[in-house]
Amino acid sequence: MSANPNWARWIFASLSKYLKQVASDNSIPAMTEGVDTRTDAILKQPDHVEIAITGPYIREVSHNYYHTKVGVRILILSQMGTDNRYAPQRIAGLFQEALDGAIATYRYGNLPEDDGTLLGCLSALNGSNDAVRVMHFGQISPTEGLRQSMVDCWYEMELQNNT
Repeated sequence: MSANPNWARWIFASLSKYLKQVASDNSIPAMTEGVDTRTDAILKQPDHVEIAITGPYIREVSHNYYHTKVGVRILILSQMGTDNRYAPQRIAGLFQEALDGAIATYRYGNLPEDDGTLLGCLSALNGSNDAVRVMHFGQISPTEGLRQSMVDCWYEMELQNNT
């Protein structure tokens, strides 16, 4: 039996909803790459985040038992200004905290199998070279006051397919 074709959608939707809630709770405009449209309402804000999700990569490790791996990147965009000098670092810290733990994934959607129940929990990889990484790229152009930072982390989850 192969991997459940809904897993990718459920994982993506769960991560997107969780991270957009973190942004909303902190009054930070946010969009998820591939789901939301980049609008002027978001892009013209002095600070906003763009959420990108990679994966899941799914591998069957035993009969009907699967290992999943998912990457999350939060791109932080912030306009230079005296009142928000450390905005990228503040926002990065909020997402670093939010990503440093298990993230519940649910069966979100509007199809019959999307009942909203818990699918499982994503756990941050914890190998010697794994971490919730924060990178600051600084001002991206000498003529524009736009700065970029990023928070990056990889997660894993074990799943069974008993259908």
